[in-house]
Amino acid sequence: MSTINKDEILGKVKGVFKAAMGDNVEVDMNTEKPMVAEWDSLNHLNLVVELESTFGLDLSMKEIEELTSVKKIVEIISSRAA
Repeated sequence: MSTINKDEILGKVKGVFKAAMGDNVEVDMNTEKPMVAEWDSLNHLNLVVELESTFGLDLSMKEIEELTSVKKIVEIISSRAA
């Protein structure tokens, strides 16, 4: 994967959330799991699949468990893109 900055990652992550949880889901860098009603266990799996597909990643179990905020998602993707 080519190196992209955190703003580009955030833009793609916003699209991933819509794909995984529906068009009405709006997120930003400060969004955390408890703030999104649609972010339940099933949609967490949908989110993982969409993130892996969009960013060409194979997330570890530890990383999947750490996906509890948009900020953390961007940090994980950014660290893997470096």
